[in-house]
This record gives sequence, C-alpha cells and structure tokens, in this order.
Amino acid sequence: MKNTKTLQLFKAIKEAELREFTQFLKSPFYNRNRKVIALYEYLKKHKNNLDDTKLEKEYAFKRLFPKGEKYADWKMRELMSDLSKLIEEYFIVKEAQNNQLEREMLLIKSFEKRQIDDYFFKNAERFNEKIDDLKVKNMAHYLSKLELQHMLYYHRATSKFTDKGSRELLTDIMYNTDMFYSLAKLRYSQEISAWERIRGEHIEGFISKEVIENIPENILSDNLLIYIYQLSNKLFKLKKPVFYHEMKSVILKNVTLFSRKEATDLFTLLINSLRTILSDEEVFKEGFNLYKTGLHHELFMDGDYFMIEHFNNIVSIASGIGEYKWTQDFINQYYTFLPLQKDGKDNIAKLYTAHLNFLRKRYDDVEGLLYTMEFEDVSYGIRHYTLLIRSLYELKKSQVEDKCRAFKVYLHRKNKARFISADRHEGYNNFIKIVELLFNTWGKFKVDSVNIKAKMETMNKIELKNWLDEKIGEI
Repeated sequence: MKNTKTLQLFKAIKEAELREFTQFLKSPFYNRNRKVIALYEYLKKHKNNLDDTKLEKEYAFKRLFPKGEKYADWKMRELMSDLSKLIEEYFIVKEAQNNQLEREMLLIKSFEKRQIDDYFFKNAERFNEKIDDLKVKNMAHYLSKLELQHMLYYHRATSKFTDKGSRELLTDIMYNTDMFYSLAKLRYSQEISAWERIRGEHIEGFISKEVIENIPENILSDNLLIYIYQLSNKLFKLKKPVFYHEMKSVILKNVTLFSRKEATDLFTLLINSLRTILSDEEVFKEGFNLYKTGLHHELFMDGDYFMIEHFNNIVSIASGIGEYKWTQDFINQYYTFLPLQKDGKDNIAKLYTAHLNFLRKRYDDVEGLLYTMEFEDVSYGIRHYTLLIRSLYELKKSQVEDKCRAFKVYLHRKNKARFISADRHEGYNNFIKIVELLFNTWGKFKVDSVNIKAKMETMNKIELKNWLDEKIGEI
C-alpha cells in the first residue's frame, strides 16, 4: 500500500481526529462495509510505522480476509478505494463544519432547492446582514453576497418575501461584482508583478492596469483591503517610502480585524515590499521587527502548520542581524509545527542550528551536526553542503575535497531531475571549483591569489561569492 492514495489520505488524518473518524466510519449513513472499518483499524494499528512490510497489500489481505482465501488484488483495490472515498467525505464534512460562511450558504441553497421559501428568505436576509456588519470584507465575502443576490434575483418568490425590486437587486449585484473584481485584481497584481520580475513573462488581463490604478475614491473608502492593496501598487510603481509607511500603519492599526490568513497575507505583502525602498541592512532590521510583531499575533500558520517559507525567512533574517539566541529559541519553539516532509523535522531543526553555529564560527559543531546527513529537498540539500564544505574548509580538514565531489554529484542529480535551475547549477558548480582551488593552496609557502581571482572573473555566476572573496583575501 506504500505510495498509494489511501495511505496518503490516512496520513492526513490528524491524531486528534482519529477517534472522531472512527465514529464517522462506523455510522451506517456513510458506511455499511465492515471490511472498510477493518482496513482502517489495521492502518491505525501500524500508523507509527507506515513503511513496514506489513503494509504490503498481500500481507494486509491475509489479516482482513478469511484464512486460506487466495489473494485477489481487485478486492484490495476496491477496499482501499472505498476507504479513500470515505476519508475524502470526512474531510468535506470537517471543512463545512469549520467554515461558517460556506456552511450557511449550503443551508440557504438547500432551502432554495427544497422550496422552503420562508426559511430561504429569512436565512438569506440574516446572512446578508452578517456580512454587511463586518468591518473588513474580503474576496470570499463579496463572492458569497454575489452568489446570494443572484439566487434572490432569479427566485420566483422574491417580490412576495422581500421589499427589494429587480433594479435594487441589480444595483447590489453590480456593486459586489465591482468590489470583488477590484479587490481580486489588486490582490493578484502583486503576484503578477513578482512573476514578471522573476520569469520575465508579461501577464495581462482584459482590463488595463490604468483602470485599476484609478479606482474611484468611494470604492477605496468602502474597503480597507482595497485601500491597502492600492497603496502597495503605488509603492511598487513609484517606490516612495510614504506608501510603505502608510500601508504598515493601516495594517498594524487594524490587524485584529483581519482573519489570521488575511493578516498573514498582509504581513507577507509588507515583508516582500521592503527591498523596494530599503537597503539590505535596513531590510533585515525592519523584517525582523515585522516578523516579531506577526508572531505576537500568532500569524504565519497554515492550519496546524507553520508556513515553511516564513520559517526560512525568519531564521535567515534574525540570524543575519546577530539575534542568535532569539533565533535558536524560535527554531526550538516552532520546528515541530513544520509541515510533514521526507527530510524530517528534527533534521531540518539540526540544519538551522548548524547555520547558526556557522555564523558563530563554531565550525566543529557544524561538522558534528551535518557530516553524515543527506537531504532530498534541494533548498535544504544545498544549504547542508555549503555549510559543511565551508566549515570543513575553516577547520582545514582534508574531507572538504570529498564533500565537494559529493556536492557536485548531488547538483548533477537534482539538475537532471529539473529540481534546480541551470543558473543555480552553474553558480554552485563554480563555487565548488573555487573551493577546490583554495584547497589546493594549503601547505604552500607562496600562493598566487591573483590566478584564483582571474579564474573567478571568467565565471558568469558564482554562489556565495562574498565568502570566497574573504577566503582569497586571507591567503
């Protein structure tokens, strides 16, 4: 059963949900097949070792079917398929329970389809009022209102149960369409700008940028999010600090009004905009303060998991300004919340601790943590090799040559599998070449650093060039 959909879905059931899912599975409304329950119980029994040979289909078949029955692959596949569908159904039920907006909309739709007009219109009015009372409305709110007003406009009994006429409903429909469109266009323009900046590809919609840049004041004043994203657009276009400071002020002042996800998106927007107006040193200081404020408000979580890109940023920024103890405390507190990964949370925590030790010039500790490790994820793998190679070099250990060869093989394998770009592949290969040249100078009385510098000048791209320059200067 390894690498099957069933096992992947089973792994996604949280520890705290296992008891509840067992009850769900035993409910005759959802399931009457006792073999499916037996398969689930079998998986649960082995949940701490899902790579065990006991999870092979043939082995599991013997435990689930009568003794002596000949193995039939189609039976196991059917059983696994049924369990997969039930896990998916459970996820849908949980999602509806946890999303009040979708839950209420589903109820309203059910009243409409069953022609329970009294309760359809009562719930529709209550739902409308609830959204109108919100101080901040996001895209989902406008989309829900639009969907609801569409139902009201075409409902056969609207004139009987409401005071709104077709003209008023159409006005509401157009307003919410415009608000949703304006917010969506402004929100995704940030992603489009990043796409164009990184990949050099131009992405254009049907409506010109000029229209979005000149959204009427009444729309901006009606929605805080639209105002924030408009400020962001002006910041990226005009590169004036006044727009950043206004955007930051508005976000921090109203942070408790946003949902956790919305607030995280806005803090991400602030952090991503820092390089537009600040120097590298200022980016690190301001970024550190923003991240500390965000952590205070319990942001940067995606469900039960800490967002890995923010985890990486926080470690890099905090350690980059010398906040070593704070960074180590952060790693210890949050690494257990990282998403499940092949490389393992404990190993990732060790990697980041090694990064801190390197900055503190504790090279022996880096070697002790990383020497026997290997990472499949490219971002971790590259950090692992570059930290270890540089530490071994600083310790003047001959193993640096072996690790350079291993890193070269690793890069080739990842490049061939298209997990690393050609530019980065070239940059890190050139890093290895210069390290090997520096390694070959050890023990000589006369070293010509000019030749190494000349070699570097012929290279288009070199990763970790600042460290290499520093080592050449020490010769």
